[in-house]
Amino acid sequence: MPKATFNHLPPEKKAFVRGVLLQVFAKQPLSQVKVSEIVHDLQMSRGIFYKYFEDLNDAYDYLIKDAANKIHGRILQRIGAHHDDFFAGLSVFLTEALGYADTSDAYKELQLLTQNSYLFSYRSADPHGADAWQKILAANHFTIDGEDEAMSFLYFSMKLVIDSLTDAYANQWTAEELIRDFDFKVHWLKHGIQG
Repeated sequence: MPKATFNHLPPEKKAFVRGVLLQVFAKQPLSQVKVSEIVHDLQMSRGIFYKYFEDLNDAYDYLIKDAANKIHGRILQRIGAHHDDFFAGLSVFLTEALGYADTSDAYKELQLLTQNSYLFSYRSADPHGADAWQKILAANHFTIDGEDEAMSFLYFSMKLVIDSLTDAYANQWTAEELIRDFDFKVHWLKHGIQG
C-alpha cells in the first residue's frame, strides 16, 4: 500500500500521480515498466517516488485496488438504478463498459483488471456501501444469510462482471454477444443446470 506521504497528498496531486501510473501501466506489462519512466512523466525525483511507494509493485497494486474500487462503484450505481432487477443493472454496466473508448481511463482500468482479475478479488476491511448493498439484496428477494454471505455475493457478482468482460475482450464480442453469454450465466444462477 502507498506510504503515508502519498496518502497525505492533496487530492489533485494524488489524482495526477494516479493518472500517470494508469497511463504507464496501461501501455505495457509491469515487468517492462521502469521507475525512471514514471518519475520522468511525473516530473519528480526518484527519491520522491520512493517516499510515496515501497517499489514498483506497490504502485501497481495501489493502482489496481483503486481501479477496482472505482469499477465496484460504477457497477453498484447501475445495479442501484435497477433497484429490483439486479441482473439488468449488471447487463447495463457490461454494455456500457464494452463501449468505453480505448483511450478512456475507464477502459484502461478495466484492461488492467481483466489482466489481473485476482487483484480484483481484494476485499476491503471497510465494506463501504454495505447498507445500500443489503437494500439491493432485499429488493431482489435474494436468500442471503448474514453479512458475510452478502459480502461474498458482492465479490462473486463483481468477478462475474470482470470474467464476462474478459471473455468479451478475448473473443472480440459485440455487446449483443456479450449480453447473450451473460444471460446464459444469469439463467444458470437463477434456475440451475439440472432439469
